[in-house]
Amino acid sequence: MLKWGVLGAGSVAQRRAMPAINKAKGAELHALLSRDAERAKRLASEHGAQKPYTTLDGLLSDADIDAIYVSTPVYLHCEQVIQAAERGLHILCDKPMAMNPAECQRMIDACESNGVHLQICFLFRFHSCYQQIKNWIDEGRLGRIVQGRMPFLKPLPIPKGAWRGEPDKGGGGSMMDLGAHSVDLLRYIIGEVCEVSAFSNSVVHNYDVEETGTIMMRFENGAQAVTDTSFAASGCDLVFEVYGTDGWVFVYNDNGWRIKTFFDGERNVMSSQFEDLYQFQFEHFARCVEQNEKPIVTGVDGLRTNEILAAAYESNRTGRAIQCLTSL
Repeated sequence: MLKWGVLGAGSVAQRRAMPAINKAKGAELHALLSRDAERAKRLASEHGAQKPYTTLDGLLSDADIDAIYVSTPVYLHCEQVIQAAERGLHILCDKPMAMNPAECQRMIDACESNGVHLQICFLFRFHSCYQQIKNWIDEGRLGRIVQGRMPFLKPLPIPKGAWRGEPDKGGGGSMMDLGAHSVDLLRYIIGEVCEVSAFSNSVVHNYDVEETGTIMMRFENGAQAVTDTSFAASGCDLVFEVYGTDGWVFVYNDNGWRIKTFFDGERNVMSSQFEDLYQFQFEHFARCVEQNEKPIVTGVDGLRTNEILAAAYESNRTGRAIQCLTSL
């Protein structure tokens, strides 16, 4: 049983992560951190945490904690993960992993040198439909992969002064925030990325970070893919497409997940109900730590996503395609 401390008890932690810890097998919500003492006590009472803390040192010094879920603004991830690792705590860090690849590498090195487990919160990997798609591709059912696509568009107003709107606190806008998920999933399903082109703008709300962006990726296996991201669009149903020489898969969310497929000369439609991906992730994390299960996502995956996103921002700045060969 892993006892969790939650670092950054904001809206996502309250709506998704802490309820998931309470449902997950092998997990227990032990403590949380909020800088406001009354808020910390209230949240601990609401979510069943035994210990409310108002300082990072207090949380990390709790001898009963086994693992930390880091759900703070991106610019804080690196130093907080390193401090947690130095206390011998296992770590699940929200995406994007850090502000830049150099910070990601420091986080990985700290976890390795202190013998603690590190995963990044790339939730889509845990959905059964994407696990099935990956299996089909690994089995060769779609032939050679040619093209993929995943738009990720949602209205996300950014209040003045909020960290998401400041490049030096969030690392970027929609490409960094939403694109971290879609870039990771496309890489997970299709393969390693070797070249990136991108462009973006902020013409609706004129944020200091990009509202809307498009990232185009070339993969080492010859496939290509694109992800569109936006904070300004009215939204879209989650869509994921992958096309091969022998078949294709189209995923969409229409009051439940639907997977349309074509391979072996047949068209089919499969359905999938709601799955609590946070719960799946916390249960998987516990098995990795306690039973040595192979992790579905690692710190290295977080690093590679940051390298691809860094290449996208450089491409947008220079107007050139940027080589993004794996550093592994």
